[in-house]
Amino acid sequence: MEYDRARLKRDVKLSMKRSGCMMVTLLFTVVVSAGAWLINTVLGWLTPGDLGLSTMISFQLQAGRELEEAVEQAILKLLSLGPGPLVSVITVGMVTSILVALWQSAMNVGYKGWCLGMVRSENPPIGKIFAALPRIGAVLVTRFLTGLFELLWSLLVGLGYIVAVVVIAVIGTATELVGLTIVLLLAAFVGFVLAAIWVTMRYALVDYVLLDKGLSGMDAIRESKRLMKGNIGRGWVLQVSFFGWYLLMIVIVYAGIMVALMAMVSQFSASSTGGLIAASGFALVLIAVVVIAATVLQLWLQPYTTGAMARFYDWTNGRLDGLHSGPGFGGPGGWGGPTDYTWNSGSSGPGTGSGSGGGLPPPPPKPPRDDPWN
Repeated sequence: MEYDRARLKRDVKLSMKRSGCMMVTLLFTVVVSAGAWLINTVLGWLTPGDLGLSTMISFQLQAGRELEEAVEQAILKLLSLGPGPLVSVITVGMVTSILVALWQSAMNVGYKGWCLGMVRSENPPIGKIFAALPRIGAVLVTRFLTGLFELLWSLLVGLGYIVAVVVIAVIGTATELVGLTIVLLLAAFVGFVLAAIWVTMRYALVDYVLLDKGLSGMDAIRESKRLMKGNIGRGWVLQVSFFGWYLLMIVIVYAGIMVALMAMVSQFSASSTGGLIAASGFALVLIAVVVIAATVLQLWLQPYTTGAMARFYDWTNGRLDGLHSGPGFGGPGGWGGPTDYTWNSGSSGPGTGSGSGGGLPPPPPKPPRDDPWN
């Protein structure tokens, strides 16, 4: 099957229109945030109130100290209590961070599963975002192994880059060829970037394999590497193609903040109380509008990018194995019916004339255009 990134993204947007994806994404965000807050609150009870670092900092701030001094005094106070309280605070903090990361990781896998059902036009229920929880053990083991391999490969790539830079620096010092040294350094940097992309992308489909085929651990990792073989460049370009949308979001936020600050500063210099109040109100309204606009864009962009990778998974799966879906978490039927997508961007063949005497065949439809933001 021919790969067509523009058609892939267009089909994802068509799937989004009838799925209620923005409300699902909002619910997903609220659930993840609420779960993280609950974990922090419950485990916070295990630390006595007077031993919490944040509590100590609050006391120092109430005493009239600056933030930097308050943090310093709180840390010194905590250290002065001896190793027992310090170990308790550190342990509770580490456990809290680990549990929050595991919760977020499991929910992210479930959200990807919902997006996989969305791009397959299955109209998945909202409860699909919790699909990873029944197999939380397999999900966490798979995510842990994936993160471990990415870390080890990243360390190896980083070490290789450092060695290459040192060798190039030694060669440049010995030969005094500045131009050659610069070229070699650029080549080493390009090699480092390409290696980093390779490390990241070969595991990009692990979560979809985990959900769709019921594989876990090393089996899911091997299947992701198999599907990404020869497709790393396509997958990376697909992810980078959303750069313009994220840039637009950044521009909206920073432009809104800058306009609000400029309005405030202009009234400060004018020394007008009424103008300052009006400028403050305008700044607050503008910041609220910016926050709402950025939030809406993010709620639309998250299912768009996740759904694009889900559709990319279906393409790699169908190209290598034929058109089918795996067993998944939902039983023998998997996440839905066959992934029988058509990836050709042109017409299926020449048409026939119409009317008396025959006519020219209709022109082939134009291929879909990609987003203007890449």
